[in-house]
Amino acid sequence: MKNMRISAFLMPLFALLAGVSGFYLRLMEIWNVFDDRTGLPERGAGITYALIALSAVFLFVIFLFALHTGSKYTSPSGFENAFGTESLAYPFCFLVIGLVWLGSTVKHFIDINAAGSIPFAEVSFSILSALSAISVFLFSVEVFQDPRRKTKLVLSVVPILFICFWLILLYRRNASNPILLSYCYQCLAIISSALGFYFTSGYVHNRPTPGRIVFSFFAAIYFCFVTLADNHTISIKLIFTMLIATNAIYSSMLLRNMQRKR
Repeated sequence: MKNMRISAFLMPLFALLAGVSGFYLRLMEIWNVFDDRTGLPERGAGITYALIALSAVFLFVIFLFALHTGSKYTSPSGFENAFGTESLAYPFCFLVIGLVWLGSTVKHFIDINAAGSIPFAEVSFSILSALSAISVFLFSVEVFQDPRRKTKLVLSVVPILFICFWLILLYRRNASNPILLSYCYQCLAIISSALGFYFTSGYVHNRPTPGRIVFSFFAAIYFCFVTLADNHTISIKLIFTMLIATNAIYSSMLLRNMQRKR
């Protein structure tokens, strides 16, 4: 128990520090490796290899930690017991996350609208993003007030639908883009975020997966940080930041309550 309480602080901190390092390398890569005129990256750039190496080492470390967690520890039954949601700080944190997420979505929609006619995909993106922001907060309230309420089952699925739609939208935008390096980290950030919400929902449906969820949480933190360096609007960057906050909070809450297998 004591070791996991220490890990509940150190591992999210490790993921955040690795993410900051990845953000810096990605920023240097964008500034120095990609050609301003053609958008093509320079071949054999040291910064590119350094970022790939950092990402590989980070994924290897969290894979080992997730493997250790899944084999040696287990979670208490029930979402509220596994994550320890009895503190008022839990719904308060997600109120802040939900409000920032919702505000960022509204700003994104206004910015798109100002540019002219709004594509249906962007309207759908904004609606699903807004619903996700609201559901993230309402989910925390439902669990805090009464974990037996069934509405949390639906609320836990909404962010998964949004992020999966975001992944489809990213693919549509880059289907003909031959420069994989320009969007691969964003793709990894969205995939790991979707997995994080998916495995979190598993705890609501009494299907806990300690090793997988821990790996997804930390991967999402890292790749969301890295993609903050990409050329996104401030609204999209704020949504990625809220995903970082969500995964960091949940990973710490979960690790703190894990119990060694007997």
